[in-house]
Amino acid sequence: FGSSHFPLKASFEQPCARARALAGSMAINPVLAQDALTGELFPLPQSAETFVLKRDNIRFEVRLPSKAKLKGEGIFYLSSKRIVFIVRSGASRPDFKSFEIPLATLAHPKFEQPIFWANYLGGDVSPLDADAPGPLAGGSSKFFLTFWSGGCGTFLPLFYQIMQQLQREQAQGDVIQAATEGRLHQIAYVDPNDPTVLFLSQPTAAPNSEQQTPFEIEMGARR
Repeated sequence: FGSSHFPLKASFEQPCARARALAGSMAINPVLAQDALTGELFPLPQSAETFVLKRDNIRFEVRLPSKAKLKGEGIFYLSSKRIVFIVRSGASRPDFKSFEIPLATLAHPKFEQPIFWANYLGGDVSPLDADAPGPLAGGSSKFFLTFWSGGCGTFLPLFYQIMQQLQREQAQGDVIQAATEGRLHQIAYVDPNDPTVLFLSQPTAAPNSEQQTPFEIEMGARR
């Protein structure tokens, strides 16, 4: 890619009403489960959710409306509904395990390629119920997903297409349909420098493996 940043189109800045109605709630520590095949933790699938890809070796940071920050290193999952980051190391606090970004409430997403730093995706995300109490109340949260190794030639086009699908209020676009049918590899560009892993079959949760870590609401203004 030639330019230093890749802002998404202006039409992506405000989520459509129908997409917001279908989205899950933004959350700190959403429910996770063990993948029945690999044993790895992944986001417990929501109703009518299709997983598209996962990307490891990610550095995550989010600034909450209170100005408090959460940080960690790990992996994120991209689905038809959301991005979920899961902490594997370096959590900024012991009870921070994961963070959920609903695509329908993701505003101003921008992909940056700094000359002297790793590529990153940033944006603002808000809970569907802005008046609900909790650490996410009071406005939007600004997040950054930094790709600590490898390129993004596989990830970016798929992410763009899913966002376009949401803005057009499509029930299921080409990417999601292909992922559902296990033929994502037929339509996705596979960048040899991008370590993104595509889901050629949908993950399932091992029985009785669900887990969710309580998160303390009072955080102060820790930086």
